[in-house]
Amino acid sequence: MQVLWSFALTGVVFLAVTFLGTPFPAVNEPHYLCKAKALVQPGWCVRDFFLQSANVHYCFLMLTGWVANFSSLAVAVILGRLLCVWLMTVGWVMLGRALGLTPLRIVLAALLFVAGTLVGSFSGEWLLGGFESKVPAGGLCLISIAVWLEGIRGCCPGKMAAAGVCSGMACALHPVVGGWISVCQCATGTVYAGLQARWLWGPARGRAIKVVVGWCCYAIATLTASLPGIVPAVRFLLSSDVSERDKARANFIQVFWRLRHHMDPAELLPEQWAYAAVMLTITVCTYLISRRRYRNCSPESPPPVVSQRAATGETLLMGIFGFSLLLAACGIGVGWRTVPLEQLTGWQWRAALLKFYPFRTLDALLPICSGLLVASVLPNSVNGSGTWGRRWAMVACGTAVMCLLIVGTRPSAPPGYTAKQYRDWQDACGWLKQNTPADALILTPREAFGFKWYAERAEYVCYKDCPQDAAGILEWDRRLWYLHHWTLRSSSDGAYDESDLQQLRRDTQCDYVLTRTLGPFDRAPLWTVGEWQIYQVPEQQRE
Repeated sequence: MQVLWSFALTGVVFLAVTFLGTPFPAVNEPHYLCKAKALVQPGWCVRDFFLQSANVHYCFLMLTGWVANFSSLAVAVILGRLLCVWLMTVGWVMLGRALGLTPLRIVLAALLFVAGTLVGSFSGEWLLGGFESKVPAGGLCLISIAVWLEGIRGCCPGKMAAAGVCSGMACALHPVVGGWISVCQCATGTVYAGLQARWLWGPARGRAIKVVVGWCCYAIATLTASLPGIVPAVRFLLSSDVSERDKARANFIQVFWRLRHHMDPAELLPEQWAYAAVMLTITVCTYLISRRRYRNCSPESPPPVVSQRAATGETLLMGIFGFSLLLAACGIGVGWRTVPLEQLTGWQWRAALLKFYPFRTLDALLPICSGLLVASVLPNSVNGSGTWGRRWAMVACGTAVMCLLIVGTRPSAPPGYTAKQYRDWQDACGWLKQNTPADALILTPREAFGFKWYAERAEYVCYKDCPQDAAGILEWDRRLWYLHHWTLRSSSDGAYDESDLQQLRRDTQCDYVLTRTLGPFDRAPLWTVGEWQIYQVPEQQRE
């Protein structure tokens, strides 16, 4: 019964983060869902070059695209968020039980985990919120770690294989998220199997053989289950549609410009470093406290078997955490610089390595490990006094308070918009959806958010929607620079006249312009709402 309560309350907290604390659509949902729909329905927004670019998250996009094709983007997101909450809740409860936490402590750990994610992050990563490939991959990783802990402690090759299947599925959905966790698990398992291998010719030979066989089962199952996603990702990386010089330039644009807030350690803010330092200190200190508790047991009163299993589980979890820390340290070493970026030597190989997100795994594990370990070392009085019902009522009240805090963190509009500007933006997108041809190409502003979601029309270029293949990144960069220069030329005489629009038509084939900052135009807008205006680009004149 208590396990069901822990599952329910953990699910409520995760639901609150996902549905009450996250806007609809969330920051990356239009990016992923529109790409998914275009993959399954090629005629949709066919002139949008981002939607036609290569797909690295092929499995996720294909699975999600079929749902969006038979329903709508909004329904697909709702179903996807519910699936993510379920996976995260199942994974969290399983991992808590694998670490020996009581049901009450599992809920407290979930509250601490959510609090840690609300406070901040190291490199801008998160695991709870909108529906994108890394969220279900993260849930599968939690399930994998929980089953892996049980399998490696019980020397059960079958459970190790099951853990490998979960890891492989996570890799298929998101090669980076699932891949790095699998690497950390394999590395930890290698160390553990190596320590056990010394007993192959000793009295514990049977156990040692099972540990080594289990490690092999995990690795083989992970690789096999990941093939549907890894094969397209490897083909994506090995594609040679551009020269090596252009690949290096695309990596530079991706790592040191577009995604520098995730990949470039020199761009991380002081508060992000402080967050990582505090969370790392909490994680290490609580682990040492837990270990000291077990070491203090005397031979006459050894710790119970459950405590011994919990101690082994915590050590193995810290092994995964330690390898993620090592991975992040390597990323810091690769990307750290004391000179301006234009003077950085070896930027080609640095960018080629940093584009694999070396900080993402540590960023995810910091609130996870700290929440679980803090909950494990809380004094027994945390269970409260009184009846079973009273204790759970207190936890339920704490869950309700956390839900209210989560609601208070929800932004009223995306970055770059006020609430009114965002409502007007949606109205403008709706007008274009109703009054323009389905194959229209629209010039949207740099701060455009969810345009294809609301208008279902192609964009000439969108700053948010940067492709991930080298050719797509270079074309994305070229289009942004073209608009920059066209805007400077067109505004140099104080007005956007017909010749400027004719030039725009010749160079981009755009049919309409949606803006709130460009102008004044010589022609009247087709439609206006608030600060937004929609202009039609004249047909190209025949010579």
